Amino acid sequence: MADLKKLIVQENKKVLSKSNPEERFWKKFKFAAAIKEFAAVTHLSFSHEAPFYYTVTSGTKVNVYSVKTNAVQQSISRFKKTAFSGCIRRDGKLVVAGSEDNCVQVFEVGTRSILRQLTGHVRPCHVTKFDQDNTHILSAADDKTLRCWDLPTGEEVLCMKGHDDYIRSAATVSMCPDIWFSGTYDHTVKMWDKRSGECTLTLDHGSPVESIVVLPSGGIAISCGSNKIKVWDVHRSGTQLTTLSNHQKTITCLALDFSNTRLLSSSLDHQVKMYDLSTYKVTHSIKYSAPVLAVGTTANNSHLIAGCNDGIVHIREHPSPAPIPTKRPLSAVQPGTGAYFARGKNLLPAKTDAVSGKATKRKKLSQYDLHLKRFQYREAFDHVMSSRHSPDIVVSVVLELFRRDAVKRVLSGRDEETLQPVLTFLVNHVTNPRHCSVLCDLAHILADLYSPVLGMSPAIDKLFEKLNKRLKFELKVQERYMKLQGAMQCFFTATGLS
Repeated sequence: MADLKKLIVQENKKVLSKSNPEERFWKKFKFAAAIKEFAAVTHLSFSHEAPFYYTVTSGTKVNVYSVKTNAVQQSISRFKKTAFSGCIRRDGKLVVAGSEDNCVQVFEVGTRSILRQLTGHVRPCHVTKFDQDNTHILSAADDKTLRCWDLPTGEEVLCMKGHDDYIRSAATVSMCPDIWFSGTYDHTVKMWDKRSGECTLTLDHGSPVESIVVLPSGGIAISCGSNKIKVWDVHRSGTQLTTLSNHQKTITCLALDFSNTRLLSSSLDHQVKMYDLSTYKVTHSIKYSAPVLAVGTTANNSHLIAGCNDGIVHIREHPSPAPIPTKRPLSAVQPGTGAYFARGKNLLPAKTDAVSGKATKRKKLSQYDLHLKRFQYREAFDHVMSSRHSPDIVVSVVLELFRRDAVKRVLSGRDEETLQPVLTFLVNHVTNPRHCSVLCDLAHILADLYSPVLGMSPAIDKLFEKLNKRLKFELKVQERYMKLQGAMQCFFTATGLS
């Protein structure tokens, strides 16, 4: 015979705090350091392998920072003019940067020596990146061209033309190394096929494009220009999915966090905003003392870095960063060995699995559950009324009695001593919005049953009077609230705020 299920207590949901898990995650980033550079910080780049260096481009220098010390590890200053877009390779061993003298240079981090000088652009080179294979370099300049360089030989492999204005941003795709994206001041974002050197898709952002990021799958591209962020579905011929306009001034930089589930944006309005890519809603924002030109997070989201127009690098550190996943080789179990026959020995069943052959421990029932199991409805009701149970439990028992059509049987035939706890509970909780619908029905049944005998007990008469006054007062309050709601609705309609 199946056991009786315990009574489900109708608990009311607690009011949640305004902060959500995403906001709490970003609030844990605490101030670690603020380092002054000699000029405005224009670009940040992060390596993905130990020791997780990141580069800060400022003026005529590209500084390599350490996440352990939050200080400059190496300083590369072999630029005749302003340096742009200092980008560190994923392994943290090489740095590539463009400059105002039209040259692209590759440096070794350990020795700061120049490994390659790539010449071909005729205007200042504002964009440099390492390709996903780490052996090719992408560069874009004010000469409206996008060029591909072979790192081992230093030769130009490809020159792509098609933009009508300065190129100030570019992005590569992790899972599609032959696809590049570029954003320019001609208000367009173009997708290029490196194999053919042709533009395969053009997106109209509507304003000069300052930055662009692409999700690792290559299916979603995100561009920013003016104070708007636009999300594009590349697989559906560049369909615009949504537009975000949470900044007040021009957005200067976009970046993805280490997990590629969050988007960061910086702006001239001194704000850095974080978005959840599943909903495209702002989950947190941080205000800085100056316009923010670059922002990003290090590997495993251990540090949040922001570079400002006044030359200050703001470093925030997370106390418990996420562990970096490492790939372990799968060891093949040889058939016939002991390990082969012991597979799954320590595997625990999931919650959805049905486990057979194992005795389940019976759950201990509360006293009112035992009474309900034995169909002792009056005893169950009297028990929750006489004991110090919460109103949620009392209302849940009353609901169960309504479901079993036993309320009249429970309430009828009571004397003064057993009726007083019921009336006292009604007086105290009948106006509670969480329980009023159930308790009002209970009060109606009590009035129908005991109205003929009113006047025989002063204590019961006094409780009924209190209940009457409480209900009349609540009706007056509700009437005032309805009038106030109507007046506010008229006001909102007149001012256009509805």
